[in-house]
Amino acid sequence: MIRFENDYTEGAHKRILKQIMETNEEQTPGYGMDEHCEKARTYIRKACKVENADIHFLVGGTQTNTTIISSILRPH
Repeated sequence: MIRFENDYTEGAHKRILKQIMETNEEQTPGYGMDEHCEKARTYIRKACKVENADIHFLVGGTQTNTTIISSILRPH
């Protein structure tokens, strides 16, 4: 049975776990300021075909949903 309640009901893909193990002991600046996020920004800009896109990473789904919803709805 496939469950769609949330993204916490099963583990990560093997390739993701492998990458985590390879980078686990790296020390980097704060989230969004590290080389991995910068590499991801490059991939996203290329996929969107917008070389000067301003890309920001948020720490979780709740923060992301709140940011997007508050940017498109009036505050009343």
